[in-house]
Amino acid sequence: MNKIKQILREESGQSLVILIFALVGLLAMAGLAIDGGIAIMKRRNMQNAADAGALAGARLLASAICEEPNSDDAAILEAVLHYAQVNGVKDPADHVEAYYVDKNEAVLGQVGGGTIPAGATGISATTDIVNSTYFASLVGVDETAASASALAMTGPLVQFGGGVLPIAVPLQVVEELDPEEVFEVIETNQHHGGQFCRQDDGTCIGDPASANAHRGWLNLNYIYNTAYLAQSSRFYRTFEQNVPNRGCGSDPSISTDDGVKGWASGNCPYPFPLFSGNEGGTNGDFIHGSPGARQSSLMEISNLLGQIAYVPIFDYIYMSDYMADNFPQPEGIGWPRAGGGGHAFLYHIVGFAALKVHAIEGHTLVGEFQSATVGEGEFIASDGFGSGACDSMHIFGVSLRR
Repeated sequence: MNKIKQILREESGQSLVILIFALVGLLAMAGLAIDGGIAIMKRRNMQNAADAGALAGARLLASAICEEPNSDDAAILEAVLHYAQVNGVKDPADHVEAYYVDKNEAVLGQVGGGTIPAGATGISATTDIVNSTYFASLVGVDETAASASALAMTGPLVQFGGGVLPIAVPLQVVEELDPEEVFEVIETNQHHGGQFCRQDDGTCIGDPASANAHRGWLNLNYIYNTAYLAQSSRFYRTFEQNVPNRGCGSDPSISTDDGVKGWASGNCPYPFPLFSGNEGGTNGDFIHGSPGARQSSLMEISNLLGQIAYVPIFDYIYMSDYMADNFPQPEGIGWPRAGGGGHAFLYHIVGFAALKVHAIEGHTLVGEFQSATVGEGEFIASDGFGSGACDSMHIFGVSLRR
């Protein structure tokens, strides 16, 4: 009997040891899952920071190529570091590297070296971060690292990718503007019908039959294009008829941000190209309008005061009912509908305008017109700084290449 009790006591002690090891194993697995999730989130943040930093630097590089004042190497470095910091990089001077590249993406020199190299066409930015782990240290993993890189290029364009404001401006207005003319880009006051105006003579254009609902805000989640109807297409962008936004996460097919505000701020660039078509044609992008004043989105644009920004130009606004009768239906969710099931508006994009963000006056965004390009085509990387590549007849823009 005593021998049996002794065996039972020994087995009980063994069970306790096994239980302790099992608990340690479970805690380690849970810790790895938690720390792994945090690492993925940090990696996404670093990608956002790299994208925003590269775009900000490339915008100023484009200004330098076009011989704009206050667009030198120091200003480009400051812009890259600032937007990286806004997007989560602590101590950006130690955790952000940026380089000038030529049109073939060859590195020419480091941003912040004192001068802009001849032929500089784009900005390559790399961000990194090291984080202490919480639970993974139990299994000997004390730190995790995350890094990301992005490349933004400059050049004349009618295909635009990354950094565009989610605002459509009428072709009728753009055609009447002179370089450096100040005009009202968008007016969000409910009482003024959401019209688009020239500041000097008050000529206004509103949306058809629903001037009180739309003001020119664009829902970049729903972009229709007859060339990209299939969900398997590389440039299929007919995701969702309502915001929130895409582009702030590692998977652009998943909504992760607060919609128009994210695009308007410049901190969350739209991850796909936009395509312009021919005036009065059926090619190019048709972008779903986002109704409402969206005053908070307007205020986000204050981040860009004094900087060059880019907006799509539209020729006509199409109702979804008309498009359903006259255009092939896209795969996926089909045609967008307004609240209550009514028709929605789609803006036909025929070009892009460059403007300097002049002021936000109450419910109005005031811009200084720079240039515009209308028609169908591709983004073409320029010959870069010092080449005289900036042609006043075309937009000299910025595209997030990768």
